Amino acid sequence: MGSITDNFSTLSEVLRADHTARRTPDREIVLSRLLRPILPGAFRCGMGEIVDLKDRQLGPFDIITCWEVYPPLGEGMAHTFLADGVALCVQVRNWKEEDLTQFAKMAGQLKSLERKKKNPIFCAVVGFDSLPAKQVAEFMKSAVGQSIDGVLAVGEHVMIRNSQGWYGKATQVPYVTEQGAGESLKAFAFWLAQITQSFLNMPYALSDYQHL
Repeated sequence: MGSITDNFSTLSEVLRADHTARRTPDREIVLSRLLRPILPGAFRCGMGEIVDLKDRQLGPFDIITCWEVYPPLGEGMAHTFLADGVALCVQVRNWKEEDLTQFAKMAGQLKSLERKKKNPIFCAVVGFDSLPAKQVAEFMKSAVGQSIDGVLAVGEHVMIRNSQGWYGKATQVPYVTEQGAGESLKAFAFWLAQITQSFLNMPYALSDYQHL
């Protein structure tokens, strides 16, 4: 285990401690501790709905990451985000209360929204409760789960749809799976960084550090 993996292992412990303390919503924990520090500064993140060029609206989503050129609209905690500026959506879920099926349906609708941007809107799920890796794999490989691109069980494992070969070794296609608190959180974070950098047509800057 390298120094970067050690850092993510510590961060995983912090995330779980914040979750256990119940002082902050899980959505805000993931947003403030994980997403905002690692994503490019050109993105704004928040909760809300997404509207496309045909005025079709979907949501609400826990965390929407949107390019600042397309500012979120509205007041209060929830905003309306313009589809052409959205790079990814993240739902933060309690597996004991809600399975992956509902978000998979929303994610499928989200990917069909009308927009000029060719990049797909990536859809990921984060949970703090235990969810067997085998169950995640079976779901993501099923017809129902095709619209979900990544599932992270904090402190345990991650599964990322990697058909483009963007993350990890060339052999990690069409899926990347990592076990353990540090490796799984690092893979998830680096993957999100890759998605947002690609959205901005930037070269992926972290590939040489993925093994550390």
